[in-house]
Amino acid sequence: MVTADHIRCGYVDGTHGQIHYRELGAGMPLVLLHWAPSNGRQYEHLMPLFALRGFRVLAFDIPGYGNSHKRTAGWSCAQMGEELAIALHRLGGVTRGFLCGGHLSAAVVAEMAIAEPQRWPRIVLDGSPTLTREQFAALMASFADLSPKWTEDGQHERFVWRMTERFLHEWNPDYRPTVENFAVHYAYMADYLQMGFAPIRNFIEPGSGKPGGLATYDALARWPLISSRVLALTAEREVLRVGHDAALARLATHVSHEFPGAHPLLIPARAAEYVTVIANFLQA
Repeated sequence: MVTADHIRCGYVDGTHGQIHYRELGAGMPLVLLHWAPSNGRQYEHLMPLFALRGFRVLAFDIPGYGNSHKRTAGWSCAQMGEELAIALHRLGGVTRGFLCGGHLSAAVVAEMAIAEPQRWPRIVLDGSPTLTREQFAALMASFADLSPKWTEDGQHERFVWRMTERFLHEWNPDYRPTVENFAVHYAYMADYLQMGFAPIRNFIEPGSGKPGGLATYDALARWPLISSRVLALTAEREVLRVGHDAALARLATHVSHEFPGAHPLLIPARAAEYVTVIANFLQA
């Protein structure tokens, strides 16, 4: 029986530093790119299920996150994709496979597919970042009062807990810290801390406080350039649901799937549901 205990971790060189990854299984490569601000750990509970479906699963920490290098100030989604593409060439010659990215890493997946469509014949965009500037600004406003900077009243002591609580609530409107999910909350706190001393890396222009980096990515202009076949995922109660229909209108060849309720990636009891939808599309 394949379990999470069989997952192997390693590093591979990109152009600017080392890229950390998790690996499990054998077969057609399936590259999983996490939601920000998490890392490849987010997929650990799903990797055995994908491996049992016949995939070689590779869950990367995208540059700037997790244990991957942090030399990413001012990087675009295309630059992140280039770095990962180079790392994959060096990792056992991954020359053809599938890509799956969620939220802002969906933009990285899109850029990788645009750059090398023959290498990635099918991709999964899990929550398309197609929000307008105004919608994105409204989303980021819920984090406006949070800062890791030292304060005399001790707000910095609670910063990581509160930041984690807010982004988990953004991902799943039903999320509230409880005794039952205490370990999960701490795991995401650790993910956040691995980014380093940055309130929201790659979302804010350095020194300006304004949306920048990944936040300024124009998915509506880039999506029509994708020639790979796309599975576009969303959930009924998902923060990026508002942009899903706009994304579909700009994709040339796609299959759309909307999960009922909250997003199943965040609910371990729904892991099989999530994996089945993706695996069926990739293996069709």
